[in-house]
Amino acid sequence: MIPMTSNVSFVGRSFLNRRSRPSSRSEFDRHNAAFCISEVSPRQVRTLRAGESLFLQGDKVRSICVLREGWAFRYQCLEDGRRQIVDFLLPGDIIGIGASSQMLYGVEALSPCTWITVSRESFLVKLSQDPALSIKLVNILSAGQLRAFEQMTSVGRRTARERVAHLLLDLAKRVQRSVSDCERIEIIMPLMLSHIGDALGLATETACRCLGELKRAGILVFGAGRLEIRDFEGLSDLVGVLDEKEGDGEAQRLVA
Repeated sequence: MIPMTSNVSFVGRSFLNRRSRPSSRSEFDRHNAAFCISEVSPRQVRTLRAGESLFLQGDKVRSICVLREGWAFRYQCLEDGRRQIVDFLLPGDIIGIGASSQMLYGVEALSPCTWITVSRESFLVKLSQDPALSIKLVNILSAGQLRAFEQMTSVGRRTARERVAHLLLDLAKRVQRSVSDCERIEIIMPLMLSHIGDALGLATETACRCLGELKRAGILVFGAGRLEIRDFEGLSDLVGVLDEKEGDGEAQRLVA
């Protein structure tokens, strides 16, 4: 049985009545996610509906793909059909970089998506001509590596409730350009319980129970494609992370 305990007590936690604000990063990325590959040609634009795949695990992909709009996720499947979501993709994220053109993962759209694609060869030429772009790419890959470390820690050591809280906190920080603990945060988040379970190695029922506990504690409400964080400080305390300073997330994207 997965332990449900935590080193943070929910007893007596009051509801923090803070001013609400909508997410702002998606609008920012909608105008800027064409980023520096706008100068790379030829390039193509590809749209996907929710549930459609950009490519499947094992496919050969010779293009660099940047998510311009929407949400998607990377996943790996075992032979018996079990799925592990390894990362959620937001506008500005880049995929397809690697020594091999054969993908070890698949990519599926969580919501209607727009992708910008360029050939790998053209992108590498652009990197050699633009050192600033190369530095941004290193920052993106570094941020992805750090997320992978956190994911490994969550699956290996965090309790079920801590895993759910950490995932939602991480996504909220990636979506929101700045996060302040004096405001309530509302974010459109097109995840279902099955996505949370597949990302964290939890049964759907366990993920649902954890969300219920967080709601009853007045920390967050998740449902119907929307996340409302009512107590950002309490959520950060629960998962044991420090709030990032405003602007830190900007270096993690190939966005102007």
